Amino acid sequence: MNLRVVAVTGPAWLALQNRAVIVQREGSTLGRIPLEDVAIIVIDGPDVTISHQLLRQAVANKIAVVIADEKHVPSGVLLPLAGHSTHTAILRSQIAAAKPSLKRTWQTIVRAKVLAQAHLLEDRHLDSKSVRRLLPFIRSGDPDNIEGQAASKYFDLAFGEDFKRQRNADGINGLLNYGYAVLRAAVARAIVGAGLHPALGIHHQNQYNAFCLADDAMEPLRPLIDWTTLKYIDQADPDDVAVTPKTKRILVAALGQKVLLQDQESPLLVGLDRYAANLRRAICDGDELHCPIPRFEQ
Repeated sequence: MNLRVVAVTGPAWLALQNRAVIVQREGSTLGRIPLEDVAIIVIDGPDVTISHQLLRQAVANKIAVVIADEKHVPSGVLLPLAGHSTHTAILRSQIAAAKPSLKRTWQTIVRAKVLAQAHLLEDRHLDSKSVRRLLPFIRSGDPDNIEGQAASKYFDLAFGEDFKRQRNADGINGLLNYGYAVLRAAVARAIVGAGLHPALGIHHQNQYNAFCLADDAMEPLRPLIDWTTLKYIDQADPDDVAVTPKTKRILVAALGQKVLLQDQESPLLVGLDRYAANLRRAICDGDELHCPIPRFEQ
């Protein structure tokens, strides 16, 4: 199965017809995608209308509906309240999860993220030694914040020392913010589908964040967005480095990249379901977590 992301910039009308998502503009049908092939619908624009019937079926079919704000950054996600047949039992286990097990799980996530960052640097023929040498120092729970140390070195190497990572900036940051937000929605969709509650994080614990667990789980996959952004700016005019319909399509397409999980390669949106199921076992049963490894493909 090759799941797809439907990203719509208005004006447009989205509806359901014969078990297919249809996108119309000025009376003409722009696209028709079978419902079972859709993983995420991104609505970007105040003049996009979506039918109630489609929203109902999106929830029933575990499709995440993402709403972007006036800066074109996804700011809200519609997900099913219960995405698994044993949701309540899983939720109780998630709440009661042992702290030592959660710390080991976070250690695994951080290690996978740092490795992915090193792989990206190597793919771009950059020196990854300063990032790789931090790997042996990642302890249970990452009390030394190796994640932050590695990120600082990594962004300097990948984007240049003049680049500063900011969540509310434009330019390169705007592209990263958009890509991360769509990735976050995809991870949240998979987490809910596995029966986990996305607000109950492992490391992220902000009481105002409804997607703490998604923020935890997506960390090893962020370099896919970084790689996609870098590939774009390699060829783009500096004046074109902004969130536009073109760059949104490029960033959304990153979710079609391949990942490797336990020796099985698959598109990211498919691999996320297996990753989320493994994450549930790690949190609720104390199993070892296996994180997806991004494949940087041309």
